[in-house]
Amino acid sequence: MKLAPLLVAPAALFPTDLAHAQTVRTVDPAAASTKSIPAAAGPVATVSTVPVSAAAASAATARAQSRAAGTRPYVLLTGYWPPTNEAVRHFSPQPSLNPVWEGSDWRGRGYDVVSFFPTFASPNCSSCGTGFGDLIVDYQATTDDFARIVDAYEPIAIITFSRGFINMSWEVEANQYNRTSWINDFIPPRQPDASPPDPTVDAGAIRHSTLPVESIVERIAGSGLPVVPNVCYSADGGGFLSEYIAYLGVTHQANHADPAQPDWCVAAGHVHVGGLVPWGVASDAVDETLEAVLDYVDGVLAAPPIQPFCPGNANSAYSEAVLTPIGDPSISTGGLSFLAQRTTPNQAGLLFYGPGAASPTPLGDGLLCVQGPLYRLPVVSGDTRGILELDLDYVNGPLSVGPGAAMPGATFAFQAWFRDPFGALGSNTTTAALVTFTL
Repeated sequence: MKLAPLLVAPAALFPTDLAHAQTVRTVDPAAASTKSIPAAAGPVATVSTVPVSAAAASAATARAQSRAAGTRPYVLLTGYWPPTNEAVRHFSPQPSLNPVWEGSDWRGRGYDVVSFFPTFASPNCSSCGTGFGDLIVDYQATTDDFARIVDAYEPIAIITFSRGFINMSWEVEANQYNRTSWINDFIPPRQPDASPPDPTVDAGAIRHSTLPVESIVERIAGSGLPVVPNVCYSADGGGFLSEYIAYLGVTHQANHADPAQPDWCVAAGHVHVGGLVPWGVASDAVDETLEAVLDYVDGVLAAPPIQPFCPGNANSAYSEAVLTPIGDPSISTGGLSFLAQRTTPNQAGLLFYGPGAASPTPLGDGLLCVQGPLYRLPVVSGDTRGILELDLDYVNGPLSVGPGAAMPGATFAFQAWFRDPFGALGSNTTTAALVTFTL
């Protein structure tokens, strides 16, 4: 860890991290919601092809077994600039920062919650500088501290927080990028030692939040707290330490996404908190966010609801097309949709599903990994980046009635097919996902 005296940020630096252009979904209980697909061009992160197994499809996982034996899993929260460091302070296990740790078996839910964050010379700082303690505003220190913390606690969920716009927002970020260049920090070398930080995926690749983003927004909206919750689907996390630690979190989750792993991590993602949110309100909103995440993790531990499987073959534009779930498979919220990414640009495609996973068999230039009978959803058009937005309709079509209906407890395998006129056989497929719907 690099140590240095407090340095003051240039006035333009901090706003650059915050004022990122974006399209958001804001909860208005009286209005319908809309969603935009990620706007940035470039490759996306490869979804890990976790095999579907009995261990993954039931509660008989190492995590579930240890919890049943009385070992509580940890949930990790991190903060940066105020109000976020103060908002998570009540979960700090360090007596010097928090005399009474509130995270032990938090609210009797069977999880221990811990938090880590820097402190600053001025608790209400605007241009805060590097700070002191854990996770100071420095790429090398944050890299080292984060690795040390996740190795020690093996968290089952990670929520990173940082200050966002100077307003009352509670913005859940959907996208984190494997950047080749970041906004400079304060201590040389001023960039991460590794740029991009993740060598396992392409430079510029997107890793999506695996938090139940819509459920968080709905919970905050119904809490009565004076904050404005939204999900940012189409932009990034700002390119400074906020997005950097967010990327570390979602990458850790992706690398520990197999339920068979003893340090299985179910969900990770980032929340930008408005700079005008009072500390007490921010602390209450952290608690509401945590409740939504634990509800989701409870369901996953009982039966993992979304499990990626099936490799994707190369198409004429990319090495593999990826089916990415967005949201959670709750019937009541209707929060699940898919993105087919890295398909052939400007080509049509569709989502199909069946009652389970099947051994891969050829389908066009791709692989069919879904067991029949197959149910087909409407054809959609892809964009110039090779992205198909695939929504689920629970009111009309096969998901609404009959043997293909999405009912609580029902499990289906989903996959996307798309045209590829430049391929040998004219079409291809994505990776697949096994989904268990919840109430």
